[in-house]
This record gives sequence, C-alpha cells and structure tokens, in this order.
Amino acid sequence: MSEVVFLSNTNIQIASGSPASDGVKVSKLISSPLPEGAVLNGVVMDQEKLTEAIKLAWQANKLPKAEVTLILNSPQLRANRVEAPLLADKKTNEFIERETKDTEYGRFQNPVTGWYMVSKDAKAKTQCVVYETAELDFVNKYVEIFANSGLKLKSIHNGVQLATEYFTKQAAGKTLLYMILDGKSLVTIFFAEGKYYYDSTSRVFAQPGTPEFAREIYSSISSIRQFISAQHLNETVKDILFCGLSNTQVNQLANDILNIDSAADISLAQPPQGTTISGNQLLFPFFVYPIAGLRRIDERMPILKNTKEAKKKKEDGSGLKKLALPFILILAAVLIAYGVCFMIKTAKTSKLASIDSYNNNPNVIAQVNEYDTMYGNMADMGNIQGGVDLLKSYIDSYPIPDSSVNKKILEAANKHAVKVYFNSYSATSGIFSITASSPKVDDIHLFIADLMAMDIFENVNYTGYELASDETNWQINVVCSLAAREPASEAVSEEEVN
Repeated sequence: MSEVVFLSNTNIQIASGSPASDGVKVSKLISSPLPEGAVLNGVVMDQEKLTEAIKLAWQANKLPKAEVTLILNSPQLRANRVEAPLLADKKTNEFIERETKDTEYGRFQNPVTGWYMVSKDAKAKTQCVVYETAELDFVNKYVEIFANSGLKLKSIHNGVQLATEYFTKQAAGKTLLYMILDGKSLVTIFFAEGKYYYDSTSRVFAQPGTPEFAREIYSSISSIRQFISAQHLNETVKDILFCGLSNTQVNQLANDILNIDSAADISLAQPPQGTTISGNQLLFPFFVYPIAGLRRIDERMPILKNTKEAKKKKEDGSGLKKLALPFILILAAVLIAYGVCFMIKTAKTSKLASIDSYNNNPNVIAQVNEYDTMYGNMADMGNIQGGVDLLKSYIDSYPIPDSSVNKKILEAANKHAVKVYFNSYSATSGIFSITASSPKVDDIHLFIADLMAMDIFENVNYTGYELASDETNWQINVVCSLAAREPASEAVSEEEVN
C-alpha cells in the first residue's frame, strides 16, 4: 500500500492503493484544502503553510507515513519523452545526459534529472523513456517539507506524463483527446490511432457551465486540429474525454459545444480497464493524477536518488575542505609563532612599546568599530540590491509587442499571400489580436501554422471564419498570446555555451 499526493493550486489530493498486474487498485481517495497562496503552479510560495496542511491531512485521515509519491504539474519540473537505444541503465544515463545538455540543463543553474522506462521494443532494440528535470533546490525543498511533516518521500513525478501513460491502453487504436481540468489549468493530451503525439497546457478563465467556458474549450480543440493540419496527419478529432468536471457539467459542455461544432463528441472519462476503485467511483475524473501515480513505474534512475547523490558529492567536497582547514590553520599558526618569536628576539623594547601603544590607541579602536558598522550596512544594501535585480528580471521577461513582432507576422502573411490587419493588444493578458484574410482558406491555415511555430508566441488561436463583404475573401480573427521574453543576461550565457 502506498500514498500518492497531487498538489494543485487549491487542494491536496491523495490516492491510497497499490499497483495491480493490469492497472491499479484504489482503496481511498481524499481531498484536503490547501491554504491560499501556499503553492502556485507547483512552486512552493509558503513553506510553513504547506507543511502544516500536509500534516493535518495525514493526521485527519490516519494515513501511513512511508512510501509517499509526490505528483506535480509545474514548469519547474520538466518532463519529456524520447526514443532511446536499448542500452544498459548506465549507458542510458549517459544518453539522457546528452539529450538534456542543450535543452533542460540550459534552463537550470543546478539541474538534477531522473528517468523511467515506458516501453521497449526488443526487436528494434529501442526503448521509450520519460526523463524529468528540475532545479536541485526545488527538489530538496519538497524533500524537506515532507520530512518536516513526518513523511518519507519515495519519488517525485510529472503528472501530465503519468496521466498520458495511464490512458495509453484505453486509447489503443483510437484517435481522441483527453482533457483534464484542474482549477484554471487545462491539460490536453492527443492520441492518433492509439499513438501519443502531443500535449499542451492552457489557462481557462470562464466558469464551467457557461457559454464562455465552452468557447474556451473549443479553442483548445481547434489548437489541436491546427497541430494535426501542420503535421499533415490524416486524422479527424471527434472523441473528447473530459476529466475534472461532474457528469452534469460535462453534459452541459457537450450541448454547448454541439452548438459550435456538431462533429465534436464530448463525454466524461471513465477509468481504464484494470482500475478498481473502492467507494465512490464518481470521484475518478477529479483524481486522475494521483490515481495514475499508483501505477507500477519502472524507475531506472529516480530523480530523488540523483538528488541524494548530488547532495552527497556536495557534502563530500565541503568535508574535504573541513579536514584540510585545521592543518592550514595549524601551519599558519606555526609560521606566525615563528615570526613573533623572531621579532621578540630581535626587536627593541621601544618598538614593542610602540606597537602596544598603537594597538590600545582609542582612535584606532574607534576606527575599527566604525569599519564593523559600515560593513554591516553594506551587507544590508546588498540584500536590497538583490531584490531590485530580481524585480528587474521579472520586468525584462514581460512580453513587449514591438515592431519585430509585427514584422514576423507580416513576413508569414506575405509568404502565403494573406492580408493582415492589426486590431489590438492587451498589456494585462499579453494577447495580440489580428484579422487575416485571403481568397484561399488553405493559405490562412498555412499562415496560422507558421505563427504557431514562432517562439515569440506562447499560444495561437483562431475563430470566426466568415466570407468578407466583397464575397471573394475569407477572413478570420486570430488571437496570439505573446511568450515571455528571455532576460538579456540569460540569452548571452546561452549563446556563450553554444
């Protein structure tokens, strides 16, 4: 029996159970409130509040304190799938290290990586693995939080990749979407003929049950269809399985989507074959991530093991310094003693008196005290400067719609003979609104596919195809969300590394 914890922005979800030969056995599902502002997108904002909340959840439900797995969806815990040669674990470690060198390692100052095997093809001599990378301090903070809560943390994993693997068997041979809503965060996972292709995470602002919510969900479906078109896949997305809403809410969403697109069939996601849940099975759509974490995971290099090894190396390095320090101090003391003895032997009494007089001079003592005070003030100023530097980095990363953005949009439009009209930009949301028109709808598709490939945009959505008043041109409204800018200092360091 083990416990899997998923931390959202609003609550703590716990699934108690064990892996089965063909799935998982869930004995208990628990949801406990999380103090507001304690966690934001998987990043700990208030360590004391989070520690206390975990303690209370365990005490209230009398849960075992060992074999605890933590599931997070956070930009600070990046997960990627990769096809690798079928090698021994040590060689696979080296392969993944090369894979992450120019990607994930470039994003973190002190990264730590773990990986687990998803599947292997002995005939092709390949294996599919998921590697997860995080900042060492990020992992250590969670280890410390669970230790202070009296719990033993066994492993940490990315929730989206676990959910993807969990639904793979159910999606076999099918083309469909899984949509998982967690608060305001919507994860979309795309399978084509049973093969995982793509996942994305977006923000949802409208409340479930409203027409605005249905339009936002349809926008995410349209984004996947754009991806299919850009990848030249001969697939049609019709079936959408939804998690994170009740059956009534899903039915309402399905009716609202039918008014927009009659080809979209939205239904409530059901537990994959092999999943058994004791108690209320209606809770399944709300506990996808922790339930997926109960599956048997073939961890070859757990991220926590790498974290411990990195910590041990650090401690060993500092231990050597500690061992060498006494010898250095003793040697320095011997040299000083020898010099003092030599000076005592050769120096004149008057010189000794002069030195003693200088050391006890009130003016000299006053200057030393003044220096100590100034040194303390300089340390305080350094802390303030550090805060200012952090604020500057936030400001530098804020997206700015300068002329270069317009230029890239116009270049993509001219490439496909599409006319573009710039409508508006919202500094609050970072949304850039334009209207594109062309006599050929396919040209507009290609133009939007080019926009999606640009790294200056975090997200590109389009809606409202209509024939213009001249009845010769088609036009569509396109909404582009600008991506955060890379700070200048980081950009320079990456170029130097390359």
